[in-house]
Amino acid sequence: RWEQEPFIREIASLNEAIREATRPKPTDTNKDFVVVWGSVRSDFARIGEDGRVRKYNAALIAQNGEWVCNGILCGWVPKTNLPKYRIFDDARHFYPARKLAQEMKNRVQDLWQLLRPFEVVINGKKVKLGLAVCEDLWEDEYIDKPSQIYGMHGADLVIDISQSPWTAEKWHARDEMLKRRARDAKAPIIYVNSVGLQNNGKNLVWFDGNSCIIDESGDFRFRSKQNEATLDWVHLGSLPKPEEVRKHTQGIAEIHGALISAMREYFAPFKKVVIGLSGGIDSAVVAALLAEALGPEKVHAVNMPTQFNSKTTKDLAKQCAKNLGIEYRISPIQGVYTAELKAQQKLGGNITTLVKENIQARARGHRLAGIAAKLGGVFTNNGNKTEVALNYFTLYGDGAGAASFLGDLWKGQVYELGRYMNSCAGRELIPEGIFTVVPSAELSENQNVDEGKGDPIFYPYHDKLLRAWVERRWDPEMVLASYRKGTLENDIGCEPFTIAKYFKDSATFIENLEWAWRSYSIEWKRVQLPPVFITSRRAMGFDRRDTIADGYFTEEYYRLRDRYQEAA
Repeated sequence: RWEQEPFIREIASLNEAIREATRPKPTDTNKDFVVVWGSVRSDFARIGEDGRVRKYNAALIAQNGEWVCNGILCGWVPKTNLPKYRIFDDARHFYPARKLAQEMKNRVQDLWQLLRPFEVVINGKKVKLGLAVCEDLWEDEYIDKPSQIYGMHGADLVIDISQSPWTAEKWHARDEMLKRRARDAKAPIIYVNSVGLQNNGKNLVWFDGNSCIIDESGDFRFRSKQNEATLDWVHLGSLPKPEEVRKHTQGIAEIHGALISAMREYFAPFKKVVIGLSGGIDSAVVAALLAEALGPEKVHAVNMPTQFNSKTTKDLAKQCAKNLGIEYRISPIQGVYTAELKAQQKLGGNITTLVKENIQARARGHRLAGIAAKLGGVFTNNGNKTEVALNYFTLYGDGAGAASFLGDLWKGQVYELGRYMNSCAGRELIPEGIFTVVPSAELSENQNVDEGKGDPIFYPYHDKLLRAWVERRWDPEMVLASYRKGTLENDIGCEPFTIAKYFKDSATFIENLEWAWRSYSIEWKRVQLPPVFITSRRAMGFDRRDTIADGYFTEEYYRLRDRYQEAA
């Protein structure tokens, strides 16, 4: 929409409407009404670097029906630090403060002059307000330091209009950053963060609120609720005593809270949410989350067995639905599978076990899509981050769905989340058998759970290996070097003896390592997933950008591998 001029003009008219709304009425006793808000400020006389109307991500300020000026800018200040990492595209659409300062050489010598505080009068007292926009305070890695500039100007208060995405445990970094900025600015900070969900097509991004006030010493004096939009009235002259420093780790409880809030918002427009309930942990956890977020009456679970589905998992799926109080149907796809298999046989060619497995997975996706359309709803994607990272899913089958809410949670985290939900409920929402049954797609006789057969993934090991690749940017060379030193388990966070449990010698370890790296590098497949809800610091999608390049092994990796093979 930033590229649609009518939309940009409407924003400009709404900014004017907000300014006018600050004009006091004759009956108002308070004549010092100041409003600060975040919006887009456009300059239709100039062109941005994208060749379109120039736009600024800005903080706007008005008082008593008039724009407030700082001597250079009237009623607004542009964002200084425009992020262009992870999911952020600020620099793609908006013009930064420093470049504007460079253009205004006849009036402004540098950014220091442009970022002057805005002076307002409240109850007869002059107050100098420094205005910042989100990333402006995350200034450590940037050349420009807005908080320090406002400190040199002697600002009485800094207001940061923020839209800072949530990720698990990010609050540690955010709290520490705000403490530093208050000390840099030598002034209190009002940090106002948005609440809600955004969908950029590849990721679902959650904003958790947690707006707060920090005094000039870096102490937190007020904090809004997390994951909830609120209107808070705070008297700056009588703030609460400083809060105790938050030291605890919220862990899976924090993730659970964000998931519930985001699912509630995302699925609100739909009459029903359909889920394929297999009897495995992933679908059970998604079903439990949906039932809590939306209410059991809005969730429709479907079990779609073929000849390869065991009575064990079918019974577990039925019991899980009963425990959650959600509608449950059994809709076998054996007939569809058999018919499609015959059709493929008539067409000739080699029908491998993998082809047969994919036929079943796609039949399930097709069945769920039909049921969802009939009920006026959508169906879910239940894949976890381990499977997504290894591309262990079927396109248009279990890789389909309206959204992937577990797609940024490792398999071990999914189990942890399920245990947590049972603990909170004080009963088995998810049957114990689902936690203990071997993880399996149940698409062939080679995946018979009653015989202990399942997915070709060693989750206690692959969770940690893949996390090192995705979130810490390791590659096979680093893994093999660590393995050679005998420190790999400790380096990636595995339990002791995990590697010995799964690999009898270095040859089998290397074979699996190369399989995992090649599977991890099948980008064309993963890019077709539904949007993944961001939980970690690096989720698949726009957060971790995909590439069409094949998996690459460095020359050093081959040298390390050759040494092992020679030794063997």
